[in-house]
Amino acid sequence: MKSNIVQSVSKNLAVLSIQKIITLSSTFLILLFLPRYLGPVDYGRYYLGLTIVTMFSLLVDFGAQSSIVKVVSRSRENVGHIISDSIGIRVILWAIAYILSILFSILAGYHHTQIIIIVILGIAMIPASIRSVLAYCYQGLEMMEYPTYGTISEVSFITIVGISALLLGVGPIGFAIITALSWSVNCLVCIKFANRLTLSLPPVNWKSAFTMLREGVPYFLHAIFGIIYYRIDSVMLSLMTPERVIGWYGASYRFFDSFLFVPSIFMTALFPALSRAWIQENESMARRFQRSLDFLFIVGVPISIGAFAFSGELINFFYGAKNYGPSILMMKIFSVGLMLLYIDWPLSTMLLASDKQRKLVKIIFAMIFVNIALNYCMIPYTQTKFGNGGIGSAIATLITEFLVMVIMILAIDKSVFSNAKILIQIKTIGAGLLMGCSIWGLAQANMGWIVQAILGSSVYLFSAYYLGAIQKLDIQLIKEIIPRRFVQRKSTQDQ
Repeated sequence: MKSNIVQSVSKNLAVLSIQKIITLSSTFLILLFLPRYLGPVDYGRYYLGLTIVTMFSLLVDFGAQSSIVKVVSRSRENVGHIISDSIGIRVILWAIAYILSILFSILAGYHHTQIIIIVILGIAMIPASIRSVLAYCYQGLEMMEYPTYGTISEVSFITIVGISALLLGVGPIGFAIITALSWSVNCLVCIKFANRLTLSLPPVNWKSAFTMLREGVPYFLHAIFGIIYYRIDSVMLSLMTPERVIGWYGASYRFFDSFLFVPSIFMTALFPALSRAWIQENESMARRFQRSLDFLFIVGVPISIGAFAFSGELINFFYGAKNYGPSILMMKIFSVGLMLLYIDWPLSTMLLASDKQRKLVKIIFAMIFVNIALNYCMIPYTQTKFGNGGIGSAIATLITEFLVMVIMILAIDKSVFSNAKILIQIKTIGAGLLMGCSIWGLAQANMGWIVQAILGSSVYLFSAYYLGAIQKLDIQLIKEIIPRRFVQRKSTQDQ
């Protein structure tokens, strides 16, 4: 059983890693063009439109990722019914969400360009939601290669077509259309491989569909509270600051999102195995979770330090400091929050996998009010004092994320931490301090920032291994996530 779990997680981690590498490459390539060609105001409108549609799409999704993945991973014979019922109910939810998103944009008094962007992206919620249902089923069956094909097709489309359109002078509305089309491409690719999930789709069983909807309420509340918690800052900024502030904030937040790729792929691959085995192998899963938490902490420290140290260079390279200089300070604040999220992500995943989703919902719900209160106080203050309310939102996010981490640690079953070794975290922080000092020293010697990044990372790896933060178990974990076929092929070639 343990061998099967390792092989499954290993395969899916490898697939998701390839997907994330391609996705990040596409994201960074687009960032070289999109903010520069649109400018802070129009980029802010596109980013805000994307944020609002993402928030309302949670109503369509209704927390399905966690619920569908868990049901499929534990009961694989009902995939066809799950797909039909899920898509059926989503058509109804889409109509509600679409109307609400447009009403919200009108009542908020947004610019007509902003409203049109929301209308366009709102229509694309339909193919996006169908794709999501199929992707969750693939994830539950631990067949992540198929949604990966869809994602790669999507990012390839938006990169090639989007950048070409920007060079030809397309505006935020045109780029929104290209984004909507890319979501549809992703959906079509996932549909193409749907016969791997089921050979036929039964008619929608509305009674079963509404039962699924009712049972998904805790997951929905977790998802909707989570998206409000993470995105309400952008909405509040749009109502309390000039449009250019949204562009500055969106520029730094995109990096914040992108740097979360490691916990994203790691816990996505591990979640089905944790969910399926929680009731069968508690002790084994607790050890695997602790190893994962330690591993993500070891990875997160240098990423957080690097993002903080080189935020100015990254903003200047991708956006241009002339128009996006105010984004630098916000990115430094977000880089500190990165470390917290590298801890929070596995904690929240463990709560979901161990059927503690109601506790997680209560935590996120409480934090919404904390986050809103902090934003309400700090946005006007930093807007008045610094001319940039986004600084206040970034600080509010950092404080809230710290509180979430503390509360989740208290909420998780203490048996999960039976193998915890606080000394590993202390040694990791020590290695991080050495990395930070080396980067500072190299900067004083006027070394280029890329040289600083390479040498600083080398110092971190060497010191982390020398201090014992990186152990044999971590090296074994890395070996486990490398596809065995690759290792075997390489061994054959070496012979």
